[in-house]
Amino acid sequence: MLADRHSDPSSARDAARRFAAALAAEALLDQTARLEATLAADGGLEALFALEQALDLSWPRATPTCELIWATEAAGEGLRLRAFDEAGRLLLVRAYCAKGLKHG
Repeated sequence: MLADRHSDPSSARDAARRFAAALAAEALLDQTARLEATLAADGGLEALFALEQALDLSWPRATPTCELIWATEAAGEGLRLRAFDEAGRLLLVRAYCAKGLKHG
């Protein structure tokens, strides 16, 4: 039941930071023009807001365009982050387990 699950905004923030660090490690941070973040509905609205804030703070310069998607149903993949370049080519994808985005 969704009401029994509580989001953990700090896990969403950590995932955003890890994603930005992975892009930086691959020298893709500056090439990133667009981000897409899909959060499972049971991840919680607070986690979605925390994710948005963390993505904004993770870029040394202007944050790329970001599309935040709050999925309509629960999923084992709690959060999926994708980065694209200006031509729309996929640069990096990371998925984070729903367990890491919630606490009991």
